[in-house]
Amino acid sequence: MAVEWRQSIGGFGWCERRSRLEVDGGTEEYPSRAIDDISAVTAKQTYIVHMKHKQKPSSYATHHDWYSAHLQSLTSTSDSLLYTYTTAYHGFAASLDPDQAKSLRQSASVVGVYEESVYTLHTTRTPEFLGLDTELGLWAGHSPQELNQASQDVIIGVLDTGVWPESKSFDDLGILDVPARWKGQCESGIDFKPSLCNKKLIGARSFSKGYRMASGNDPRITTENLSPRDEDGHGTHTASTAAGSHVANASLLGYASGIARGMATRARVSNL
Repeated sequence: MAVEWRQSIGGFGWCERRSRLEVDGGTEEYPSRAIDDISAVTAKQTYIVHMKHKQKPSSYATHHDWYSAHLQSLTSTSDSLLYTYTTAYHGFAASLDPDQAKSLRQSASVVGVYEESVYTLHTTRTPEFLGLDTELGLWAGHSPQELNQASQDVIIGVLDTGVWPESKSFDDLGILDVPARWKGQCESGIDFKPSLCNKKLIGARSFSKGYRMASGNDPRITTENLSPRDEDGHGTHTASTAAGSHVANASLLGYASGIARGMATRARVSNL
């Protein structure tokens, strides 16, 4: 197919006619193959190729050399290989067109070829995402004040990796006194004092005796805090998702700045 390719102040454009390039008032003829090459570049995508690493022939010094040879059999472009993986996963990432990816899938030394996908965050606003504040939602017709009042007598128990009490999500500003019916406690432990609890975080316990008994008191368990202190972060995350107080100017590495809050901002939390 003959294509006319023009460059102008407004950008690039093309139409079906002949292959020529106009630059600064001059015109140069180009074979249509050059234009086809441009189209081929735009058709390429990034693929992750999972390899059977034990099948590497001894003639290749490294897996990187082996992967490069696979690509060289498909394309003359030297920069197709983007990354190689040799630790938790054996394979490589490469820029390929669909036909090249299909050829790799047919190789006996290839486990799979996966086109790169871009995933979009579903939401950062869970109530709206779940439809709680829609006309037929559970929160329909209720003001924020009513919802806060409804949650202030709720106690949420979280069985997870513990809690980091210094998190602003457990600030007890505006929280009423601990309900008299509460019989739980905040216990002392490694790097954790009962005074770290408040009217928001009303319970923190650690049940590690069974864990230590089952492990035969393996010295490796000393890498974990045998206390309510959360060294992993997951327990803190889930507790704040359920009942975190309002935290202003929250962000992820400076992105998506705003107010972070849990589903029931006035509810109390007890973490294990």
